[in-house]
Amino acid sequence: AGIANTAKSQGNMQCLLLCLCSANALLLQHTPSHVGSWPSSRTPSPYMIVTQLKGAVNAVSHAARGALATRVVEKKVVSKLQAAQEKYAIPEKYMTLMRSFFTSYMTEIYMARRDMETYEERLTQLMRKVLETVKTPHEFEPFHEAIREPFDYYALGCNFAEGMVNGERSKIIGLEQVDRMREQLRNGDNVILLANHQSEADPQIYSVLLDPVKPGFAENTVFVAGDRVTTDLLAMPFSMGRNLLCIFSKKHVDNPPELKSQKQRHNRKVMKTMQEMLTAGGKCIWVAPSGGRDRPNNDGAYEVAPFDSKSIEMFRLMSDKAKRPTHFYPLSMFTYPICPPPKQVGGEIGEVRNVKYAPAALHFDEEIDLTAFAAGCVVEGFPADCTTAESRDALRDSLSVHIHGIVAHNYRALAADLEPMIKW
Repeated sequence: AGIANTAKSQGNMQCLLLCLCSANALLLQHTPSHVGSWPSSRTPSPYMIVTQLKGAVNAVSHAARGALATRVVEKKVVSKLQAAQEKYAIPEKYMTLMRSFFTSYMTEIYMARRDMETYEERLTQLMRKVLETVKTPHEFEPFHEAIREPFDYYALGCNFAEGMVNGERSKIIGLEQVDRMREQLRNGDNVILLANHQSEADPQIYSVLLDPVKPGFAENTVFVAGDRVTTDLLAMPFSMGRNLLCIFSKKHVDNPPELKSQKQRHNRKVMKTMQEMLTAGGKCIWVAPSGGRDRPNNDGAYEVAPFDSKSIEMFRLMSDKAKRPTHFYPLSMFTYPICPPPKQVGGEIGEVRNVKYAPAALHFDEEIDLTAFAAGCVVEGFPADCTTAESRDALRDSLSVHIHGIVAHNYRALAADLEPMIKW
């Protein structure tokens, strides 16, 4: 504190930077460097940095505080990962990923002034589960039901994600639509949520926002998930806690070419399973018709990615075959600041993650009236008395544009409201 106050009194940026480096060196000098076995719940947390950071960073800028916190946290993360690698033979790629991800997470926890001990315990729990998947990766069936016991993976994901969600500034619009959906589901109808997709953590953020106000709705939602979240070792524990229809997206089914036919067979099994679920009724399914996450445009602003009209039409066809009422709702999600996607689309499995403490938002719009888009054939001759193929294609594209327009409009309003609140 004395070092920082001296820099402040002199009002000299060069002096401030010099003092910050001195403070950092002092902290690192007094940082315990023990490297032991993986911590138990009774072992002092390996990431406890509150005492080391108090006083030394109070008088410096937000960015400088973050830089100092990152250096202290990273040292502790590295020491424990090195010890874990000796025991579990973690691939080097995942060592790098976990180092950046865990450091980013705990630094943001500190910067948000959240309870360090609580979230260090949650991080340690996640680390254990990641190491278990390194040793024995989980095999996902076409439909994966959330694993809630003997270990509750749903709670693991939600508790971890909650640390990055600024609940006070987050918002949900359209809760009355959720009430309507719940009534429809109780009646045995199906609900399809047509959403944009921004973050790998979208299912968990969705639950963090909804569970306190509409308990049970989020945890019973089935997510259409790509192969990346079921094959990436770091994402795997989170995916194990969700109800998933595990599909290879159109963007990834052709890569690598030698696995294309195998992936197509898997996707056919998924379609068969989903048809059975819709026929049984009472299912809420979340799907991103874009087939991937939103990305920033040339100006750096995130935009809702275009929707694939064939994806939406497929759900129409399957719902018609189910012989049960199916209700389609647009859902806009603002989540990218918490865990943004990589700039590259379709890279190799195992992407770098960086997280930020930020608000999130959901906007449920009114049910889509499909009657205006129902005159064309879904497939040749179905439904009866449908119009020509040209009309079918035009109606299909028109429906996709209509739904995308609603999602994009509501998303822009959420972004305009929340982005100014975020410290970048």
